[in-house]
Parts: sequence; C-alpha cells; structure tokens
Amino acid sequence: FRSSSRRQEPERFSVQAIAAPLKAETPSLGVARPSSRLTRGGTWIVSGGGRGITAVIAMTLAKKYDLRLHLLGTAPAPHLDDNFVQRVAADRSGVRRAIMQEASTRGENPVEAWRNTEKAIEIDATLRECRSRGIMAAYYCCDVSDFSDVETTIRGIRQQVGPINGVIHGAGAGQDARFDRKRPDKVDKCLKAKIDGSLALMQATKHDPLECFVAFGSISGRFGANGHTDYSLANDMMAKIVDRYRSERPEVRSLTFHWHAWGDIGMATKPEAKLALEMIDMEFMPARDGIDHFMRELELGGNEPEVLITDESYFRKFFPAERLSVTSSENETMPLPLISSVVTRHADQACSSVVTLNPLTDRFLSQHRVQGRPTLPFVVALELMAEAVRARTGRSSAGVCTEARALQAIRFSTDDPLAVTVQTRPTADGSIECRLLADVRRRDGRMVEEDREYFRAVFSPEFRDHNPVQSSLFEKPHNAVWKRIEYVSPEGLIYHGPELQELREITDDGHTVFGRIAASAPVQLFGGSRARGFTVPCSTMDACLYAVGYAAWHCHQKPSLPVRFDHIEFGRLPDPGEPCLVKIHQTNVSDSGAVWDFQLQGHNGDRLMTVTGYRIGWLRNS
Repeated sequence: FRSSSRRQEPERFSVQAIAAPLKAETPSLGVARPSSRLTRGGTWIVSGGGRGITAVIAMTLAKKYDLRLHLLGTAPAPHLDDNFVQRVAADRSGVRRAIMQEASTRGENPVEAWRNTEKAIEIDATLRECRSRGIMAAYYCCDVSDFSDVETTIRGIRQQVGPINGVIHGAGAGQDARFDRKRPDKVDKCLKAKIDGSLALMQATKHDPLECFVAFGSISGRFGANGHTDYSLANDMMAKIVDRYRSERPEVRSLTFHWHAWGDIGMATKPEAKLALEMIDMEFMPARDGIDHFMRELELGGNEPEVLITDESYFRKFFPAERLSVTSSENETMPLPLISSVVTRHADQACSSVVTLNPLTDRFLSQHRVQGRPTLPFVVALELMAEAVRARTGRSSAGVCTEARALQAIRFSTDDPLAVTVQTRPTADGSIECRLLADVRRRDGRMVEEDREYFRAVFSPEFRDHNPVQSSLFEKPHNAVWKRIEYVSPEGLIYHGPELQELREITDDGHTVFGRIAASAPVQLFGGSRARGFTVPCSTMDACLYAVGYAAWHCHQKPSLPVRFDHIEFGRLPDPGEPCLVKIHQTNVSDSGAVWDFQLQGHNGDRLMTVTGYRIGWLRNS
C-alpha cells in the first residue's frame, strides 16, 4: 500500500493484468514514446543470437530493415566444412553417436562433447541462413556477463562498421532443479547471463545512438516455475534493470519480452522440457506467432516496460478472472466453463442445458473413481447446477445453495460419453431448484429409464456477498501434530488422482479437525479451454470432503461417500497455490452415516466457504 495525499489512512492498491492487443491504428494512449522508426541498414548487437528464438527473431528483423547483425555467444565460432554439414543433415543421430564414441575414447565427457558440437551446428546453420537470405551477419565468441569482454568486442565492432543502433539481449542459461539441489556455480551462471549481461551491454553502448534495447525474458520471470527459482529471479531482475534504463535513456525504446514457450524452437523442443510443460497443460506458441508479436510490439508498441506473451489458460492460473476490475459492473457476468450460456426455455418455466461427460477426456471423471469406475464428483455436480442458475439469471453469482442431495451416483460402467441435462425451475419463494438428469440405457443402447434424477439442489441468487468476508484466523490446537496425507492408490475403493490431491496435512484436538490445503487453478482439473468463470472451487472443496472422509475413517473405521449438504455459502475462489485451512466439526453420527460442519478459510482470513449439515453415508465395500 501507499499513503494517500488526501487521506490520513493508507490506501491499498492492486495490480491488474489487462489484455491489450496492438493494432495498426492503436493510439499511443497519451504517453510519449520514442519514434518507432528503425534506421535501415543499422548495426545491431544480438546476444544469444547464434541460435534458437533470438536468432529467428533477429533474422526476421534484419531482413525487413536491412540490418547488420553482430551475434554474441559463449560458444566458439564454428568452423564446419560443407561435407560435415551434409552428413549432419543426412544422419544426425549417426553423427551424434560417432562424436560421443570418439569423446569416450579420448577420456572426455561424451554428453558435453555432443552438446558443444550441437551448438556449433546450430550457430553455423544460423550464419548459413543469413547468407542465403542476404543478411550480413557475423558471430563473436563473447561472454556477455564479462564486462571487459563485452566492452572489447563491441569496441571492435564499432571500429569496423560504425556506431551501434540496437541491442537484443537474448542470452541466457539455466538448469532445472529443486531448490535444495541447485548447484551454486550453475545458479551464478544463470544470474550473470541475464543480469550482468544486460548491464554490460548497456554500459558498452552508453555513447551509441541506440534506437532500441530489447531484453528477452520468460513467463517464469513473471509467474515462477517448478525448478526455475534462479531463472525466474534472473529474468525478473533483468526486467527491472531495463525499466530503470528507460528513465536513464528515454530516447531509447526499451522493453522486456516475457516469452511463452515456443513449440518448434528453443527450450520447449527438448524432450524433458516439453514433457514438463505438457503435464501442466501448456499450449505451445508457434514460431510464426512469436515473430508476429515481436514485430508488432517493436513497430506499434513501446509504451510498456514489460510485455507478457502467453495464452489465456496459462495466464488464468495466476490471475483468475473472478477477480473483477474495480470498474466492472457489479452484475457483470462471467463465462460458464462447463455448460452453454444458451439455455432451452420450456413452457412450464423450466430451463435446461445439456452437457456431455466423457470419462476418457474429462479429468474430473478419470481422476475420481469409486470401485475402479469414473464417478462424477458431487462438487462438479454442484458447479453444473450453479452454472445453470447463472445461465438462467444472467448473474455472476448463483447465491446460497441449500438442500443439495446426491440421489444416486453417476458412475461410468463403460468408456462411452454420457449426455446430462441440467434443469432449473423457479420455486414459490423466489429460489431456483436445480436437477441433474440423465437417461439410463443398457449396454446395447436400449432405454431403461428416461431422465433419471441423480442430483438436486436449491439456490437463492438474491442472497450473495459481493466482497470477501473476513474473519479471525482459526485458532489451531496448541502443539498440534500434523499428519501428512497419503492418498489411496488407483486400486483403492475411492481414488483421487493428482489434480484432486490438494489436502496436504490434517490434525485434531479431540473435537475439531483441521486440514491444510494447497489450492490449485481450475485449469489443472478442467483443462485449458475451461480455465475461468467457476462458482465452486471444485478441487479445493473436494479436498475439504476428503478431509471429512479421512476424519470419519479414523473415528469410525468406515469408508463414506457424500450424501447431502443442508447449507453452502460460497465466498471468493482461492488463488492458485494459496494455502487454505479447513476447520471441521462432527455434529451427529448414526448407523447410516454422520453429519459435519466445516468452514474453509484463505491465507488472509477470507471466508472461502461455509458448509453446515454435510451428511456422509457409510459405504459398503462390495
């Protein structure tokens, strides 16, 4: 926060990310910026420009503006003859085997030998491509983190061809590893490449008539990434250095690109990196799109010190759309991720929507199994019904939920998709009753029962909170011993897959149970096309139910399933990665099941959900 000049009390400010695509007619928004004109035939320094993303972009820019490229990299300048290049093109794997065998014979590291050869091949390919496209390019072996080396190299370039007109800083180094397994020498190399490299290039060109200084960062510098602690720090620090540089040299158009993973060039082409990114459902950006983004920003933009290039689903993992702008209308509607916003209206005031559930492609089914078969989680049924209410009313909130019942489980005995109807109907008191229906058929397709009712709930849209309700933080038991949760294997009676495993630890004081939950983004359970607009924090609420089931098992030694919720009040959605705490209390127990109340709290005390009268039924293992 910062202090207001008009008030005594402090004001709180928040950062919002707003999509702002550039078009040819985009005005400069009243912000003065350097001219977007680039000098034709200018001289540009490109660190890390010998290969990868930086090389592709530099060549595109050079071709359009007839630039002279001077590429800097830590690898030695390549000296490959045409015969070797042809051998690589014809049998790359064979050349690789031969290089590694020769290195082993000499007592050298075969992996390192091939890595160095591969760099030479890529740099040579870049220089050959430049020549074929009529681009003047030269490569220099130069460590951009070494101020003296950079100063000497650029001075030599300046003496040969004249002053420098532009800089692209694309050099970087990084090695994925857990924080406690990071090697200090690798961390040092990673930080120096981005941070010292940018400072060295700025210092070496401080007297040159620069028009542009562009630094290439990564979305990990904005959002972080597993195993990327040092790389994220390096990119973020580099961006801040460029921001300061803008005030030091306002005549230079300076910015940092935080790049999304490219699909056909760069680190994303490595098998281990591609697998890691696919596991988080990241869609890769085609090279053509990346080039277009860069050229558009350089020619039409330039106002912002940092530009983030990513896709909607990945972005929404970190900035959920549910956090509406302060300028948004109170009743502004949000997308409906699971059902269509177009509903069928019937003569009896009922409305209906049809949703197809696929046990093979829907993670919330394949990762939620009862007795080995995909089963619709109660929390997803609640979300479907809440969305049906919103589709009917046009509001962003479904309100308070009462009398939510699981009349029968939707369990898939085959891999065939199932069409489910979500039906809403007004009640006499102004509430809306929802029902989840589906046909029951034999394996041969013959109808057994039409529109069998599986779930039911009542929503009161008029009763809703527009702001998060804050309460005092829960008082956890003194000297509590937290037990780490170990989820049941896929062969267990009730299986929760990785995207539903948010419950981390549990403890109790003999009367009240507490569970620690690490919230995830909806995109992880529902996929990239359904990343925002949710009412129910499905995976987090399911973690609460798992905590109740865990507590019930330890109290009564019986497995259970959800049966009914008497009353549910939804607060705000948890942020991705937010540590949450659920407080659980048993209110009744019988031969058929037990009744519990629980409240979910965010890390700052916000009430995320309050549930009273959650009833579970004992499950017989048959």
